[in-house]
Amino acid sequence: MLVVLFAGVFAACSSTGGSPQPKVTLHYQPVAAVAPAAQGITSASLTSPVPARGIVNRFDHTIWFYLPASAGLTNLTPVIVTAPGVSVTSTVPPTPFDLSSGSATYHLSDGSTYTVQATNIVPSAATVNQGLGNGINLGNDLDAWPGEEGSWTSKVIAQQYFFDDYRAMGFDSVRIPVTWGASTAPADRLSRDGGKSAVNPAFMSRVDTVAGWGLDAGLTIVINAHHEDWIRTLTGSSYQAQKARFVALWTQIAEHFKTWPPQLVFEILNEPQGRMTNPDVNDLNRTILAVIRASNPTRTVILGPNRYNALDALTDGVFSVPSPAIDAHIIANFHNYNPWTFAGQSNGTWGSDGDVSRMKSDLRKAAQWAKSRGVPLYMGEYGVTFVYTHKKTDLTSRATWYKQVHQIASENGISMAAWDDYGDFKLYDRVNRSYDSSVVPIIAGK
Repeated sequence: MLVVLFAGVFAACSSTGGSPQPKVTLHYQPVAAVAPAAQGITSASLTSPVPARGIVNRFDHTIWFYLPASAGLTNLTPVIVTAPGVSVTSTVPPTPFDLSSGSATYHLSDGSTYTVQATNIVPSAATVNQGLGNGINLGNDLDAWPGEEGSWTSKVIAQQYFFDDYRAMGFDSVRIPVTWGASTAPADRLSRDGGKSAVNPAFMSRVDTVAGWGLDAGLTIVINAHHEDWIRTLTGSSYQAQKARFVALWTQIAEHFKTWPPQLVFEILNEPQGRMTNPDVNDLNRTILAVIRASNPTRTVILGPNRYNALDALTDGVFSVPSPAIDAHIIANFHNYNPWTFAGQSNGTWGSDGDVSRMKSDLRKAAQWAKSRGVPLYMGEYGVTFVYTHKKTDLTSRATWYKQVHQIASENGISMAAWDDYGDFKLYDRVNRSYDSSVVPIIAGK
C-alpha cells in the first residue's frame, strides 16, 4: 500500500530529528508460546518420480509431498536433511516408500519420529482460499526499498520465530510482500542486464528461506511483486517498455518455486496505480498468468485490479479474470482501508449504523462479484493506522472497525490478511513477541 512507504520514511525521519509522532498507548500481550519440539529434520525433497519440495511441519513432525496425478505415490525416496548431531536410525517401512495407501515413518537418534505422507490431489482455488483464511502481512520487510531488508523496520529482519508466533496467535496464513526490482543501486536485487532482468541469487535465496519458514510452520504463504514502481506507476516510462522486464522477473520466480507445494500462492502485482491503465492491468495479469502456467500449471495465482487494488476497481466491470473453465486456480484480490480518511488518516470516529451498513454493502458487493465469476475472493490487505502524522486514531473506533470488517468478510466467504508493517499499522511486535490485544484476537479468529 502507498502509506507503507510514507510510514517507513516518516519513521526514518523521526529517528534522525524529525517531528515525533504523538504517543499512542496500545496494549500488547505476550504471545503464548506454541514452541515446536526440536527440529530433527530440517528439509525434505524428492527428485523422482518428479521434483518436489516437502513441507516439514516443525510443530506436528509431519512431512507432506504434493505430486501431480501422473507421478503416482509409489517408489518415493525422499532426500532429507537432519539437524546437526541428529541422524536417522530407521525408516518404517524401508525406502523406497509406497505412500499410495498409507504413511511411512522416520525414527531419529534424538528420539523423535516424523510421519511421511503424500497426495496426488491438487487443491482447488476455493480450498486454497480456505487455507488463506485469517492471515497477516509481513510488511515492510522483504518489500522495503531502495535499501536492504530492515531499512524500514529499524534493522529488524524476518526470523523463523515470527511464523511460530503467527501460528500461536491463531493465523492461518502470511502474505509476504516482496520488492524485486525497485532499487536502482549497484547491488540491485533485479539487474537490468540487456532486458534479462536477473534476480540476485542471494535475494532469491532469502525469499526462499523466509517463505519456507512459513510453510514449515503449517501456514499458507503468499509471495508477490510488491513495490515494483518501474511498472506499477510507470513514472517516465510506458507499460509496453517495461513489460518484458516484468515477464523476465516472473519467469524466474515461477521457475524457482515450481516444485513447491500448493500452500505457496503467487500474487502477480500489488496495487497497480499511476499511469497503468485498466487495459494495462488486464493485459499484465493475462501475460504473467501464462508465464506462470508454463512451469506451474496448477498453482493458485492471485489477480488484483487497478487503482491500488481498490474494492470499487474490482467491481466496476472493467477488471477481468479468467473463468474457472479456462483456469480453475485463480483467486481475485482487493484491499480495504475504507474509509481512507479514518483508516489511513485518523480522522473522526467509525462504527455508526451507517458506517457498518456501508461496509456490509461494499463487502457483499465484492462477494457477489466474485460469486458471479466463480472465483474465490481474498482481501489481501486491510487495516487501520493507530496514528497519522500528528493525529491519534480513536482506538475504540479502530477496534470496532477491525471487528466489523473481519466478521462481515468471514460471513461472505472472503479470506483476508491484515496489514502489519511494524510501524503505524503494527499488530505484532517482532522484537518483544507480543501482539495488539485489542485487535489480534478478533482478526486471528481465536
